[in-house]
Amino acid sequence: MKRTIKFSILAVLLAITGSLSAQTMINGGFKISLLQTNKDNVDVYGGFYAGFSQNVILSRHVGVAPGIYFTRISGEKETPVAGVTTHSTLNENAIAIPVPLDVMIHITDVSCLYVYGGPEFNIGISSKSDYWVGDSETHLTTDFYEEGVTGELNRFNISWLAGVGAKFDFLNVNLGVGGNFFNRLYDSNDTQKAINVILGIGLAF
Repeated sequence: MKRTIKFSILAVLLAITGSLSAQTMINGGFKISLLQTNKDNVDVYGGFYAGFSQNVILSRHVGVAPGIYFTRISGEKETPVAGVTTHSTLNENAIAIPVPLDVMIHITDVSCLYVYGGPEFNIGISSKSDYWVGDSETHLTTDFYEEGVTGELNRFNISWLAGVGAKFDFLNVNLGVGGNFFNRLYDSNDTQKAINVILGIGLAF
């Protein structure tokens, strides 16, 4: 599994660095993830993302921007049950490989507004939950990428991604939204989808 992840990352890096007409973007920002299980339970988690992409220029107004990013979401949920509060935390790490198409409206030679959209390939690294009841010191820790655990997640997924942005000389800002195409859960009897909202800022070289 680790070898597959490494090969996937290497392939993207080779594709990016092989471009002769491209602008490097180093981006990072905030991420809000809404995990919806079986259409009736939504949990909200916060996080961040960081990485880089290359805007490969296809024409004056169109480009494609493959990239590779580390993403993380985390949070805690409290649920009262029969007068006792149960606690659970989630810390989830993944690699995101977006390949969006950019459509640009130029303001000057070095500044533009743009809209973007396209697929994003997701590779899960870890998704760890810690669960305990009340003030108990006994905790149940689970990694949802381990085979056979309750709530096991698919390590690989494909998402859609869309948003708007602006580049002012070397400064890049963007606002986007995305969601997974396929069920996050390995067990198809249940479903879990993720809607992600990102707000980012970065540097363009």
